[in-house]
Parts: sequence; structure tokens; C-alpha cells
Amino acid sequence: MLSGGPGPAELHSRTENPRVGSSILPLATRKSRAPTRSTMGQITKRWRTNFFAKSLARMCRQYLNWYNNPGFKFHRNGEQWLLEQFRQEPVHTIFDVGANVGAWATLAATTLPGATVYAFEIVPATFDRLRQATQGRQAIRCFNVGLGDHVGMLSIRYNPAASDHATFTDYPWPGERTTVEGRVVTGDSFLEQHSIESIDLLKIDVEGAEHLVLQGLRQAFADRRIRIAYFEYGRYNVMTKFLLRDFYEFFGRHGYIVGKLFTDFVDFREYHPDDEDFTGPHYVACHRAEPLLGRLSGADWPRRPRP
Repeated sequence: MLSGGPGPAELHSRTENPRVGSSILPLATRKSRAPTRSTMGQITKRWRTNFFAKSLARMCRQYLNWYNNPGFKFHRNGEQWLLEQFRQEPVHTIFDVGANVGAWATLAATTLPGATVYAFEIVPATFDRLRQATQGRQAIRCFNVGLGDHVGMLSIRYNPAASDHATFTDYPWPGERTTVEGRVVTGDSFLEQHSIESIDLLKIDVEGAEHLVLQGLRQAFADRRIRIAYFEYGRYNVMTKFLLRDFYEFFGRHGYIVGKLFTDFVDFREYHPDDEDFTGPHYVACHRAEPLLGRLSGADWPRRPRP
């Protein structure tokens, strides 16, 4: 007698307790239990080209954008809140990588007056504006250099009318653009050259070159010389192909956890492919042993991984 097939008792059990998808269900039963398109799906299919359906879709996308905290205003998107969490902490060194014309560096120096802010700007014309805007602020030290993964030069696409969009990528920004050559050094070499022991807060806003900055600070992260870092993630990552997953892997190798920055908390969470939405704008990374972790994440820490 062949083994492995269902016996009479098992057949009876399956008949009494039919399961969807079971190959022994009668054809009529299988057809009646087959999944059907949802009512909303049928309506959407029928009215997809309708003006009101398109308007509803745009509204839904806009709501998701709002929900994902896409803004770049310091007092609204959580950047100022993040600085304020350090008020009661001994803060000595802040790195502003991609300082542009100095708005964030000035905010950091004002919020944390006991710290020295190292402001890095690679584009010479923008650096001149940065130095002029921060003139007289002894706590802000300006450097006409970018942080990258090598020591040398880097080509930057630059539009004088939109200095905050300067990028080494070929992102299709509108308007006239010119290419300038900027000097870069690694963060690790800069720390050694200037005898800097540690960085309390590392801010990276370099329009797609975030991964180059991180690669140049590999040793500093390995040695836990950087307490907290926050960086931009968005459409530039489509061009660089350095995804959110890659950020998680980089920080994870060094014992850091990652979370999205909101108005008044950081949503530290395990990586999930659904987060690859390129909506940005900011994520925060800190070591699992960081004392500020509980304050940054709020009362819900530790958060459970999503299924």
C-alpha cells in the first residue's frame, strides 16, 4: 500500500472542516470561496481616469507627505527640538557638514552656547556667504572643505540662485547650473589633524553625498567617538542608489540604531522596505547605550519591531 496519501479519516476531517486553498475541496466550494476584488478596488478601476478620483488620489498623497514630516523649517520638522534635547548635556563639539549659508550652524551655536560648531561648506561662493553670515560668532569655525570618503577634489553641480541644492549627483534640478571643483577630506583625518576627541552631534546635509561622509568617518563610528548623527534621506538616494537599508546596515555594524525624526520625538524602529519611500527628510542614529536615547524616543521606547 502506498504511503503518504490521506486516509479515510483524514479525508472526512478535511470535508467537515474545509480549508480555503485545499486541493480536495469540491470545485463548487473552491469557486464560491475564491477571493474577489474589493468594492473599493472595483470603484477605483472603473473611475481611475475620473477628475474626482484623480483629485482624491492627489489628496491622499499629500496627506501622506504631511504625515511623513517632509518640511525643512527647523522649528517645525524636529531639528530645533533635537538640538534642545542637549541643553542639559555637556556638549563640546558639533559638526555641521553641508553648512550652506550658516542658518543651522547659527541655531546650534545659539541653542548650545558652550559648544564649538565646525561648519563645512565645499562650494567657494557659498562658503564666502557662510563666513560673512557667521562673522563675529567665535563658537562657529568655518572650513571651505567638504567631508567625503577620500582626500582630494570633488565636482559639484551648483546654481548660485539655489545654493542649498548644490550636489555631486546629476539630480535634475531646474535652472542654470555650473560645475565647480571643491576640496574634500575624510572626517577621520580632520579629527586627527585638529585633535578632536569626539563629536556630540553630527549633522549631515550634503544633497546625496551623505554616504561619502559616513565612509570617511568609519573609524570614528567604530570607536564610538560620535554620540548622535542625523542625516537627510530622500530623492537624491534614487540617484546614488544608497538606500535607507544601506544607512541601517552602516550604523548597525557599529552598534547604532536608526529612527525617523518627527516634530518632538525620534521614531527608532527596525528597518522595513516600506520605509524606502524617498520622502525624507531626516533620520537620526545613536548608539544603543546613548543616555539620551530614552528622551529622544519618548515613553514608547523600546519599540517592538514591525512584522
